[in-house]
Amino acid sequence: MNILKTFIGLFLPKICLGCDKQLLKNENFLCSNCTNSITFLENICPICGAPETEHGCKVCGNHKFFFDKARSVFIFSTTIQKMIHEFKYNEMTRIAKIFGKLSQEYFEKYQPFDYIDYIIPVPLHRVRKRSRGFNQAELLAREISKRMNWEYLPNLIKRKRFTETQTKLNREQRKENVSFAFKINPEYSIKGKNILLVDDVFTTGSTTNSIAAVLKGEQVNKVYVLTIARAL
Repeated sequence: MNILKTFIGLFLPKICLGCDKQLLKNENFLCSNCTNSITFLENICPICGAPETEHGCKVCGNHKFFFDKARSVFIFSTTIQKMIHEFKYNEMTRIAKIFGKLSQEYFEKYQPFDYIDYIIPVPLHRVRKRSRGFNQAELLAREISKRMNWEYLPNLIKRKRFTETQTKLNREQRKENVSFAFKINPEYSIKGKNILLVDDVFTTGSTTNSIAAVLKGEQVNKVYVLTIARAL
């Protein structure tokens, strides 16, 4: 077995997910430089999770959020951006386990949310999911649910219609793009429950806010949002 590992290592060396450099024997997934470059996001708004300035939160003052609290594990740094890109577009689904472990460490350190009844992913439309082959938010939520022992409901939220990708849209366009795009699966009773909604990146919060509004319409108690990264 050791001979096989050595042979594989010679022809398929382990590569850092952050910078593409060859990893040393004692390094896993990220080199030491990339590992040291990522830190948990701190000094944030207690509601929307945006980095606060000396004048407080500029985001909450200009926007109405239906979720009760949002948190991101990291800033959308170069290393995290590269990892998420490899995860979403190059089918490196094993990265979900890495992010799951890091999220668990974040939860244990900061305990950002109250009791969680259900953890759910931001859904992809079936057309986009078929094209990509998977929903990255589903993989993240499932991994976190295992580590935190929270009940996972992947089918609670459904997309009613196909929406344009949010990547190149501004804040108002994003908001309009996802308005009335989601519905609740009537098979589930969620009144009075605390729900954690999971996605990869928080940019403007339009998608998670649209889902939170639908959940609040079903009289849930609290809607929390967790993303791996926060775009600035």
